[in-house]
Amino acid sequence: MSLTIATILTPFNTYLGDASNDRVTAAERLQYVTEATIWLQESLQNDHQVKTYELDYLDTVNYYRVTTPLADLLDGSDLRRRKGENFQSMAHKSSRELSEEISNKVTGDDSWAIERRDGQTFLAINASPKFTGLTLDAFESSAGIAYWVADTTNSDALAATQDLNRFLEGSSSMNFDITVAQSANDRATFANSTISYDLETFDGIGVFLLDVDIPDVTNITSFTLYWGNSSTVYWSATVTTDLDGSAFVNGWNTLAFDWAVATATSSPDATAAIDYFRIDMNYAVGQANDTDFRYDYFRVAKPEPLTFHYVSWDIGTNSSLADVLVFGATTDIPFFSGQYDQYKYAVAHMAASIAFDNLRLKDNAAKEEQRAYGALQRVQRIFPKSITKEVKSFKVLGIRFNK
Repeated sequence: MSLTIATILTPFNTYLGDASNDRVTAAERLQYVTEATIWLQESLQNDHQVKTYELDYLDTVNYYRVTTPLADLLDGSDLRRRKGENFQSMAHKSSRELSEEISNKVTGDDSWAIERRDGQTFLAINASPKFTGLTLDAFESSAGIAYWVADTTNSDALAATQDLNRFLEGSSSMNFDITVAQSANDRATFANSTISYDLETFDGIGVFLLDVDIPDVTNITSFTLYWGNSSTVYWSATVTTDLDGSAFVNGWNTLAFDWAVATATSSPDATAAIDYFRIDMNYAVGQANDTDFRYDYFRVAKPEPLTFHYVSWDIGTNSSLADVLVFGATTDIPFFSGQYDQYKYAVAHMAASIAFDNLRLKDNAAKEEQRAYGALQRVQRIFPKSITKEVKSFKVLGIRFNK
């Protein structure tokens, strides 16, 4: 049976010396237990707060937006990959150090970091991939880009050119414009029948990745990728969000087309050469003529499952087991229920301290706070903290002599 807030209120009422709602209302009791549980979390940061998140790691992708799936992320604990039949932990580094290593393509130490920017949270990973990806086109020459033929009859795309000024990988990207009156279809289509690859090892499990630079996302609705043996025998997949499931943004977006959910047309065969590729950019009828769309770094990779352990700031669940940040009923369940129920005494003492303080009974508040810390210290010796410290790699850049 789960420990509930009602269970915590029993010792709380004892420490307060009052079970009625005369001086402390029912709503205030829930508030004080909420504050006390948050205090416990901030003080402990141990295994009782740890949750796990399964992530597919793709070669060439270093940043994974986790703002939505890990909305309760307080801090990271561990990132593990399966090595044989055992789990291997990666090193926790600062986001600044890891970004420098990623930029300089420094490999060796499998490592991770939490990076927060622009109101978003990212899990950054720099690890040697278990499955090496394959670059299909890096858009590095005007001759190669010319093989991406614009469909000027059934789409609004104009011929592509090499862009030496704005790119993500290598030294250039593929730049194109659209003229919406060119066709009756709301799309820009490019096809390539000159590049050829053996993709049998990626059949059904590979993920095609493409970086797309969008000048204005207002009317952009989706992208569709086609790949196969010819223009009539192929697989296709459509995406309406970026790699992380977020809406397209102005600027660079990484798209991920999953072979596992692709639609087959006319029985394509991965054991034969894959020598037909087509990319459609689809948009709403309100789309106007626009310039400087870009494609860069077209590749395919196989996902490697990783397990991210993190410390959650959710304080518990409600009776329906939905996560909560604030207790709203005596039937709510604190995060430590069933793991170490004796935390209830530390929480009850701290809640009583907060209550006495609000009643202006300072001496009583101080005594209860002291008892709360005493109860906390006893369990802190039992359970170690789970948040791992960042490791630092010192690199010799030169010698400086102080005079």
